[in-house]
Amino acid sequence: MRLLEHLLVGTVDLVRAAIVRRPHQVVAPAPLASTRRDLHAGLVQPDRTTCGSACLVVARMLGDHDYARWLETGEVAGRTRDPRPRRRRFADEVLATHVRTSRWYGASGALQVGWPRALGTAPWALAHELTVTGGTSAPGTRHRVLAVSPRHRAEAYDDVVHAVGLGHAVPLYVGNRTLPRHVVLVVGGDHAALAAYDPASGGPVTITRAAFDRGALRVAGWSEPWFAVLPAGRTAH
Repeated sequence: MRLLEHLLVGTVDLVRAAIVRRPHQVVAPAPLASTRRDLHAGLVQPDRTTCGSACLVVARMLGDHDYARWLETGEVAGRTRDPRPRRRRFADEVLATHVRTSRWYGASGALQVGWPRALGTAPWALAHELTVTGGTSAPGTRHRVLAVSPRHRAEAYDDVVHAVGLGHAVPLYVGNRTLPRHVVLVVGGDHAALAAYDPASGGPVTITRAAFDRGALRVAGWSEPWFAVLPAGRTAH
């Protein structure tokens, strides 16, 4: 059994290394919002499958102040105040986002690969949703999925730092050695550490560069970085 486990892990690592493509220069679109990332506590995913959807909602909150105000207070100009409690309003928005990103057509009406909701949010669906809604970029800004190879974690870390340095929030898929299992939203960082929102707790989490490089994150019980969803651009490595 141990031999089979090692063979499986080795095969997964080789596949992840093979699908990584490293073009030549970072030219990321300008962010819609400022680089400041103030998040109120308590934005917890409503069930165990909606971490990616919660990250999408929070990313949109960071880029759209009217949307954030509505989710926080129920108030928005020109509309009757939403009477639902803040927690319920956030949960309903997350669940609606999860339905939208799992079906066979996306927020723009274009076809996308459907995905069982029980398995969470697929990286490509999350990237498509950010392309349509914008997140912390202007709506229509194309997003891409960056596979994090165990052999190139340092380069991937630099790509994420570059994006958040420009003011973009970056969804990061984490898991164990064989599968991605959870999504957090990186909202800041530098050469030493990343600051992220963890929908499992609704609070902040710190990811050090050393932990990222080693595949030893300790984020919601998961250790390995798998994918980052970034504004499309050429990546410098």
